[in-house]
Amino acid sequence: DLPSVGTIKVHHPLTGKEWGYRMPGEGRGYTRTPSLIGLWSTAPFLLNNSVGKFNPSPSVDARMQSFQNSIEQMLWPEKRDTDRALGEKIPGVIDRTTAMSYLRIPKGYLPDVVQDLEELNELFLPTIFGEKGIEIGPIPAGTPVNLLANLNLLLESTNPIQQIAHQKKVLKLLFKIKHDLERLPKGASDEEARKVWANVVDPLLELNKCPDFVVNRGHYFGTSVSKEEPGLSDEDKRALIEFVRTF
Repeated sequence: DLPSVGTIKVHHPLTGKEWGYRMPGEGRGYTRTPSLIGLWSTAPFLLNNSVGKFNPSPSVDARMQSFQNSIEQMLWPEKRDTDRALGEKIPGVIDRTTAMSYLRIPKGYLPDVVQDLEELNELFLPTIFGEKGIEIGPIPAGTPVNLLANLNLLLESTNPIQQIAHQKKVLKLLFKIKHDLERLPKGASDEEARKVWANVVDPLLELNKCPDFVVNRGHYFGTSVSKEEPGLSDEDKRALIEFVRTF
């Protein structure tokens, strides 16, 4: 049970505004730093392979091209991809939906407590609950994927008081989504849906397990972004690239 690593800076997915998020503690541990051996063969970089251009070819030439593109983005963060919605307001990219969509969860995959209240759910939340399970939408194009994917519906705490308080927050959020979605006309456009979803972004963030949506930020060793030590010169960065290429 490790302590919290402290507060990190995250960014609002609609405005780009920076705010502090207290990292939870009492977890099982953290991912270890990967080895630099064979770095040329494992690009793009970071655990989610978000830094650098992916080349599906297994050839050595293709791997070296991907390595060069990726390592330059690591050492020159300004070369990394930027978000299509917020641009330079945030330090990277947020994965977003590309078309109007719906989130559908079959009844059999719902928590027991939700299935037990099936009739009440269909009566009071017909916009969300139906015979086949849960359907939330329409979700406009450009919605951050992790705004919904990271939603914390089930609290890990075994404290019954905390669980009840959390369930109240979840139900309150569902009622708000229901109320706002009912205001949409049939065949609503992305823009109309976007205005409605803007009202529930902050409540969704409050119940989000990880509100850090920028997928290609971090690991700023040797760059001017790092505040722990001065960045390397361009010449030193080039020399470092040639050195790790041989690992």
